[in-house]
Amino acid sequence: MRAFLAIDVDATSSPEQPVVAPTHLTLRFLGDVPPESVSGLVAAIRPVGRHHAPFSLVLAGVDAFPSRSAPRVVWVGVTDGRDAVVRLAGDLADALATVGVPPEPPPFVPHVTLFRVRSAADRDRALGLLRGLDPSPAPRAVAVREFSLKESTLTPGGALHRTLERFPLTGARGAAG
Repeated sequence: MRAFLAIDVDATSSPEQPVVAPTHLTLRFLGDVPPESVSGLVAAIRPVGRHHAPFSLVLAGVDAFPSRSAPRVVWVGVTDGRDAVVRLAGDLADALATVGVPPEPPPFVPHVTLFRVRSAADRDRALGLLRGLDPSPAPRAVAVREFSLKESTLTPGGALHRTLERFPLTGARGAAG
């Protein structure tokens, strides 16, 4: 099964902004994971939540991978709370290493994907956002109280995500940093 670790971000809408589907901030993409190894992954990462207190983050600003001039993925970054997200992702990487999951190449860039560029219309939309010709999504605060292990199933209509396990952040305030 295709799996990843994420912070859920709820859907929002406003008169100025179209509805953004419920989405997530990926902490770590795991790729194809044998179903029989899920219990070992869960056991390795569960303690991480005990060492991190709940925190808030702010999603703001638009950028793109691999670059602003050649966008393939357009995303909103994390401003406030960025250090807490980076620490959480780092601790998850350390825990995953104990069960043989190799590290990802740095740097980890905390973000929420807005859309992927798959057509000329997508490219025009991306360049309009990135050049400031079109309005960016309004900044928004997100309360982070847990992270999740998710399964991703690819379909012709896009990826479908199912939460397999939730991991509450139960550390004392300030314990994570």
